[in-house]
Amino acid sequence: MSSSVNSPLTLADLRSLIVQSVMSPAEAARRILALRLPRGVLWSALLLAAALNAILFTLSNLLLPTPPMVPWIIQSPLVYFGLVVLALVAFIQAVVWVGQGLGGSGGTDEVMAVIVWMQYLRVLVQAASLLLMVTFPILSLVLVMAATVVGVWILLHFIAQAHGLDGLGRAAFVLILSGLAVIIAASLFMALVLGPFMGNMQHV
Repeated sequence: MSSSVNSPLTLADLRSLIVQSVMSPAEAARRILALRLPRGVLWSALLLAAALNAILFTLSNLLLPTPPMVPWIIQSPLVYFGLVVLALVAFIQAVVWVGQGLGGSGGTDEVMAVIVWMQYLRVLVQAASLLLMVTFPILSLVLVMAATVVGVWILLHFIAQAHGLDGLGRAAFVLILSGLAVIIAASLFMALVLGPFMGNMQHV
């Protein structure tokens, strides 16, 4: 990806891109890729998205009791932020490697651009869900369910465009294999790193 950047997006551009991401995700992906954002900007955007995720997660914990099965260490905003960053990086690299293995042409910058934008869409849904949670809980549940389905649809188009894939079939295959790879990596991380730590804390 070139290091040059087109003119920055205005607030109106961002609003139209949000709508386009839902109504015409393939066009939105091509628009994002055309910006040719440098990797430094992409990393800054990724870290900001993770920080916003952590803030919303913390607000959610303050407003609603945390389920007892959630480990206390994950409830820490800083730890949650770190886990979100790790998960995003792992997923981005998995999509790059799996996609290239299936004939895709997207590199780290291309995949990172669309995945990071996807995270900002997710943040908007989280914020709206949190607001509805304290006002109209049923609507919050409906929003989350609808956003999950629509989000998968958007992500398939984003992956297809980032890798130059024809149709959504191979994009779905890339998504499934990448998701499995991240789940396996996360399970190993939890077992090898957090497992011993949690065990030691229980004996303090």
